[in-house]
Amino acid sequence: MKALYLHEIMVMENLLKNMLLLLSRGEKAALSSVISRSGSVPAPANSKLLVDSAGKIWGTVGGGALEGEVQHQAREALASERPSVKSFDFQSDKLESAVQICGGKITVYTEVIFPTAQEIAIYSTALEAIRSSRTAALVTAVQTAYSERPPSGPRVLLGREGVLAGSLARPEWNRKLSEKAKEMFGQEDPLYLELAEKPAGCQHLAGFLIELIHPAPALVIFGGGHIGVPLCRLGALCGFRVTVVDDRAEYADPARFPEAERTLHSDFEKVFDSLEIGPRHYLVSVTRCHTTDRQVIGRAAGLPAAYIGMIGSRRKVKLIWEELERRGVERAALERVHAPVGVEIGAETPEEIAVSILAQIIQTRRDKKPGINQGSIRL
Repeated sequence: MKALYLHEIMVMENLLKNMLLLLSRGEKAALSSVISRSGSVPAPANSKLLVDSAGKIWGTVGGGALEGEVQHQAREALASERPSVKSFDFQSDKLESAVQICGGKITVYTEVIFPTAQEIAIYSTALEAIRSSRTAALVTAVQTAYSERPPSGPRVLLGREGVLAGSLARPEWNRKLSEKAKEMFGQEDPLYLELAEKPAGCQHLAGFLIELIHPAPALVIFGGGHIGVPLCRLGALCGFRVTVVDDRAEYADPARFPEAERTLHSDFEKVFDSLEIGPRHYLVSVTRCHTTDRQVIGRAAGLPAAYIGMIGSRRKVKLIWEELERRGVERAALERVHAPVGVEIGAETPEEIAVSILAQIIQTRRDKKPGINQGSIRL
């Protein structure tokens, strides 16, 4: 599978912006979403392709011949105002050769987005969620045909507290899908739920696609010195929201870190009281000395961050770990810390060290190949 280094959040934000622009002009659009995949296929789990009536395209489902097929599917959906669910099996010799992949299967749902007040409200709220760094779940009813145009209740946007915008065709479905979505808020991958049995009057309903709209992952750099500068620049380039912390005012200067979302002048231990660290946070300690690195790791080790790293020699790590254990930090928490930090590439300059650190962060983030979870639901 192709490695993706385009930042998904930026792609999704751009797609939502153009979707809203079309809808606000009273135009319809076709949206193609990957709802299942297996084997080696070019489309990542969260792939989407948006096509307007003039044939303009935003997003991607992986490129190549598959993209051409999906674009054709989208144009047909717009012309007929009918949705479609189409599977592509690349394990046959003919298709495998045409698409130049190793073989796999993929199913794409193409729907027509009509310019209704509900759709505008849903996509506006989804865009606001991205821009305010909040997670939301977009639930789409996958339909093989529309009983009316525009269809009623094609999707709902859910937050942790419940419905944010829109509604499914039957309000009781919102509650059931909300329960499923809440279980997924800490995950990356979508979930496609097929119907265990079709409810009366819903012969065209195939299932529901639940997609998480997450804010960009956060990189917190403790230490605004020589390594912090290129690490901030590289982190922002790779789509992280970067925060830089230093206890020296001249090193916590926003002008020194123009790519950072925040620069904080603070004591390293006390700053954790104002940081809400969660599973989408990546923490790196590259401070000026052993003492401040120990302060950072002492507070960070027990937190639910996706990644924690500390710069230093193996001797430095050993000494700091021994001191932290004497202070009550558990060995199991310290074993989660990447120290010495970074991928071993023989890095020497601050820029090379920053590359090795960010490579390890990306490796950690991408360790689990993105997929689409499958399940069923009884309505």
